[in-house]
Amino acid sequence: MKKFSVMAALLLLVASATWVVAGPRGKAGWDGDDWCPAASQLSNLNLSAEQSEKVRALRESFLKETTPIRNQLFTKKAELRLLWIQTTPNVDKIRSVQKEIHDLIGQMQTKSTDFRLAFRNLLTPEQTSQLLAQGVGGGPGGNWGRGPGGRAFGCPASGQGMGPGFGPGGYR
Repeated sequence: MKKFSVMAALLLLVASATWVVAGPRGKAGWDGDDWCPAASQLSNLNLSAEQSEKVRALRESFLKETTPIRNQLFTKKAELRLLWIQTTPNVDKIRSVQKEIHDLIGQMQTKSTDFRLAFRNLLTPEQTSQLLAQGVGGGPGGNWGRGPGGRAFGCPASGQGMGPGFGPGGYR
């Protein structure tokens, strides 16, 4: 019976890892970055070459800082799934791992906010007005990252990470 439980847990882990790579509805990407502008929206801002380079550097920095957090989040969510499939779930352990997941999500949100603010600081007042006129940059529910091309060079997620509803205690 113990071998069966271990095999089932291993199979679930492999299957869920496959699902995570594709993401929900077949899209890869961590949807905590819905605010990310599409390439067409960035081109409408007429960024200078210097601004474009700063945005790329900012994005690379964001990815470098958040990769360990995203990896921990992935591991903790897999751990949580394994806890939920136990015959007798350990309630305290499940709550503990859920708290760790929520803390990691909070760290990602803080990093995303810092990125957004730094991005906005790179823009001229005219570009900021254009950005706001496009209906982007106003937080969750904006149209950055919606539709084709949503993960342009200025987007921190750029096809990495997890989507919402990723297992028990998932994001959103």
